[in-house]
This record gives sequence, C-alpha cells and structure tokens, in this order.
Amino acid sequence: MALSSLRHPTAPQLILLSFAAMILIGACLLSLPIASQSGQSIGFIDALFTATSANCVTGLVVVNTMTHWTLFGKIVIITLIQLGGLGFMTVATGLMTLLRQRISLRNRTTIQTSFNQSSVGGMVKLVRRVLKYSAIIEGIGAILLTLIFYFGDFHYTFLQSVGYGIFHAISAFCNAGFDIIGHNSLVEFQTNGPLLIVLMLLILLGGLGFTVLHELSIFFKQRQFRLSRRLTHLSLHTKLVLVTSAGLFLFGIVIFLGLEWNNPKTLGPLSPLNKLLNATFESVTLRTAGFDSLNQGGLTDYAKLIGSTLMFIGGSPASTAGGIKTISLAVLFVAVISALRGERNLVIFNRRLPLEALQKALAISGTLAILVLLTVLILHFSEANNPFHPQILDLIFETSSAAGTVGVTTGMTPTLSPVGKIVLALCMFIGRLSPMTVAIALNGRLHTDHHIDYPEENIIVG
Repeated sequence: MALSSLRHPTAPQLILLSFAAMILIGACLLSLPIASQSGQSIGFIDALFTATSANCVTGLVVVNTMTHWTLFGKIVIITLIQLGGLGFMTVATGLMTLLRQRISLRNRTTIQTSFNQSSVGGMVKLVRRVLKYSAIIEGIGAILLTLIFYFGDFHYTFLQSVGYGIFHAISAFCNAGFDIIGHNSLVEFQTNGPLLIVLMLLILLGGLGFTVLHELSIFFKQRQFRLSRRLTHLSLHTKLVLVTSAGLFLFGIVIFLGLEWNNPKTLGPLSPLNKLLNATFESVTLRTAGFDSLNQGGLTDYAKLIGSTLMFIGGSPASTAGGIKTISLAVLFVAVISALRGERNLVIFNRRLPLEALQKALAISGTLAILVLLTVLILHFSEANNPFHPQILDLIFETSSAAGTVGVTTGMTPTLSPVGKIVLALCMFIGRLSPMTVAIALNGRLHTDHHIDYPEENIIVG
C-alpha cells in the first residue's frame, strides 16, 4: 500500500485500516496488567492474537477466556467482537446519523464495499437496518440466555446472569465463539438443550446476512398483516442463501451423526437425543461460530476433513461470518452443473447469473484456498517442535478455522509458537476481510478497465 494513497484511501483501504487500528488498540489494552487476573501482562503477541481473534470474530484463543481475563479484559474482548462483527464504519455511521451529521460519499462507499452491495444508494438506511436487527436479535438472545443462566444449574447471581447473557448473545450473533462459562468451551454443557438451541439460533441468524434478514422480515410481515396489495417476493440472492444454508445444515447433521455416532471421544457416550442435539450444534457452529460442545480433537479424521470443508465455505454475504460464503458455493455448483449439461448460461430458479458472479466466486474461492495452503505450509515448519505434535489434518483444521473465522480447534492453539501465532493471526485478519479485499487495498485501485477489446482465441481445457 503506497503511502501517498493513504492521503485519499479507497474503500477497501479504509476497511483494512479500520480493522488494523481496532486490533492494535485492543492488543494494547489487553496487554495491560489490569486486563489479566494475575495482574501481570500477558505479553503483546498473545494480546495481539486475542485481539485479532475477537475483532475478526473468530474465537481461537491462547488462554482460557473465562479464567485469564479480568472484567476489564472481557469488556475489551466483547467490544472488539461487536465492532468487528458489525464493522467500525457501520457503528460510526450509526452514531453520526444519531448526531444528525452528514454522511460523506467516502463513508457510503466504504459501507457499500464492506457489505458487498451493488450500489452506493441507500447505505444509511442499510446501516440503520443492520443496527436495528442486531439490537433486536442480540437483545432477545441476551434475555433468553439470562433466564437460562439464572434459572438453570449454573448457580449464577442475577447480575452475573445478565452479564453472561449479554456477552454470549453478542458472541453468538457475531459468530465469534468466545465464551466465559466453561473451562473447555461448551463441552461440559453438551446436554443443556435450551443453552445450545438459543446459541444455535443466534449463530444461524448472524450467519444469514442482514440483506436476507431484511427481506424475510418484509416477506413475513406482508403475508401476515397484508400491509400491501402487491406482495414482495424473495430475491434470487435470498433464495440461494436459504437453500444452500439449509442444504449444508442438513448435510452436516447427517455426516456428523454417521461418522461420530459410536465415537467414545465425541457422540458415543451421549443418549440418542443428545447425539442429535450435538450433531446439529456441530453442523451449525463449524460453519461460522466456533463454540465447542464436542471435543474437536477427538473427531475422526473424516469428520475433521468434512469440518474443514464446512469452515472453508462459511456463512452468507453481508453477514458476520467468514469463508467463501454460501453464494459462492451456489454459483460454483450451478457452473459445474451447467458445464456437465453443455449449457452456456448459468441458470437457477429461472434466472440467469451474470458471468461476473462466476468470476468473483472463483476469485474468492481460489484466493482463500491459497491462503489456507500457504498458512498450512508455514505452520508445518514453524510448529515442527510443537508439544502438541500436530498432524497434517490438525494443521488444515486449524488453518481453515482461522481463514474461515470460525474458531474451533483440535487443541493446538495454546501451544503455538510465537511465529505460529503471528501467522495464524494474519490468516484470521485476511480471512475476515477476504483475500480479495486485502489485495485490492494493497494495490490501491478498485478497477482497472482500459476499454480494450482483445482478439479471442480458443484453448484446450481438460
């Protein structure tokens, strides 16, 4: 990124710089002695890793969040999660509208880029919707979790229950996966149905995307209250998100039930009903969130491979989730089916997809795959003497978790070397912004179109 371009940064550069600034400020705060229960600084590298994981809504941790951090440290972490999930520019724009200040074109363009919108128009309304839906969903989630913590077998005071309810509602909706109630994430609560179900719902809503949430809200309101004679129909984007998400959800449940049913380290000891509950939770959390109700290190190799694939796919566009996104998977699937049928156009639900959609899906998938492969390669050498003795599947699982901003681990995160922590933190950062956004930001240009039509020549493919 050229220094001269920072005087007039592009939208991708503003996004990159805002995330980098939040992470550095968070790392400085978390490295203070007041943030640790021991009263001693955790060290800048561990603080940087934690701040990156929180702000990039991942959930990988090098220390236990519940026992290591003070109230100050936990407030810093949940603030980073909220700002990282919604985006600093979204929160800043929301505050500016409350103060009745004018929103500049640059800010509108930055919001457009961060939410992958096709037009710069209506960005202020989009921000208001994002903040409204986030407040409503997180608020309801916090109330439900507070009731579960207070009336359940947690033995918390009412004030503790409120604090834990707010923390986990934000962490779940933002798909972060940080928890402050368990020594081993949520494994000790794997038979607590109400807790897991509420967290699943928050994770699913956060992973659908704000565009889909808004369309569904209008869709159901019109059909329930008949607010308009002309009913709104769901867009192709929303249909693809819902169908792909449902397919991945059911696929994950069936696969994990089949692979882990008799595994004594995961589902084996549980009752059939709790096996179904935890397989469902695993299918949801492995795509976006990072809460563990099962010991990920105890998964079979096939389950780890499937889990890595789900983490690579991630959630949906304009959401708090990472990965290549469900839309990219849908576009690639349609492209493959069209090629097998010998069709020139990409058609689904009686709509033709533009070529640019396929190009973008390929670019997003390809660059994220390269990021995962490079990170695995570096970790293979940097963690050669790691006491965890990670196998290649552990490295793929850990890296997919970081690049897809998921946050589950087979257990190697706390044992990472300083080099491994920095590399994985960088992987989380790039994965959250997307490799394409980072590349465009470093290049300093959004588009390069010279309006030159070159002669076409055929090549042999396959």
